[in-house]
Amino acid sequence: MSRSNVDQAIVVAVDRSPASRAAIEWAAEEALLHVRPLTLVHAVAPVYVDTHDPVLRARIQRWRIHCARELLAEVKAHLVERTPLDAEAVSTVLQVAQPVHLLTEVSGHAAMLVLGSRFHGSWGGRRLGSVSAALCYRAHCPVAIVHTHDHERESAPVLVGVDGSAASDHAVTVAFEEAARRRVGLVAVHAWSDEHVLQLIGADWDRYRADAETALHAALRNTRARYPDVTVTEKVFCDRPAHWLIKEAEHAGLVVVGSHGRGVVSALVNGSVATAVAERADVPVIVTRGG
Repeated sequence: MSRSNVDQAIVVAVDRSPASRAAIEWAAEEALLHVRPLTLVHAVAPVYVDTHDPVLRARIQRWRIHCARELLAEVKAHLVERTPLDAEAVSTVLQVAQPVHLLTEVSGHAAMLVLGSRFHGSWGGRRLGSVSAALCYRAHCPVAIVHTHDHERESAPVLVGVDGSAASDHAVTVAFEEAARRRVGLVAVHAWSDEHVLQLIGADWDRYRADAETALHAALRNTRARYPDVTVTEKVFCDRPAHWLIKEAEHAGLVVVGSHGRGVVSALVNGSVATAVAERADVPVIVTRGG
């Protein structure tokens, strides 16, 4: 793989799944929005073939690689024909490798990695496939998870989850940049507690709300000053950050969340807010790394 193909590019994983088609379309628009090249990546995963005939094994492998090349060529031709991207702005990467391993490697040089929520051949009832879920944690760059791409939501605001951590600070920066480029507003959500504590503290929540509002305002202050044209709406909730982010995402065009915001141990005990939002939000979700 040539590093020049992916260096600071918008990289999108390509297969024949419906989710991949939505991701490709969204990634092309993101590349145009950020004035970056677009790289199409396909991994031909090693498979077991129950035969002792090495000639047949090689023939099957050549056929799978041929099909992968055809797929990448079709996608590139479609993008050049249907979008303002020209042929020089779109490159391809094809390797025989496990998808998670290849995409993790590629993410070390990319500006953003864009994935469909589920890859071709995924099984089980979850909306977020195992490859996409793994890359939310392993990737070295922001990861965008795309379920569907709804053009009617493009004028809706960008939604960002804020908790004051280093990961959250990076998410805030990404969210402001995305909102500025899209010329839309930004909605910042902060939950006072990860735990479901409202039932415990009841009416006392009003005593703590001011602290939550102060923390949210402080977390936004520096980045907000760099983007004075972005209109910001601040919302605080007592608890359950994933619940409120998913609910607020119903009115957003894009969601940005940080990975491991309050620490790895908390994520293991309470479940990951980033993964929950990426799985259940209907709009594209960018998961950032930082801290």
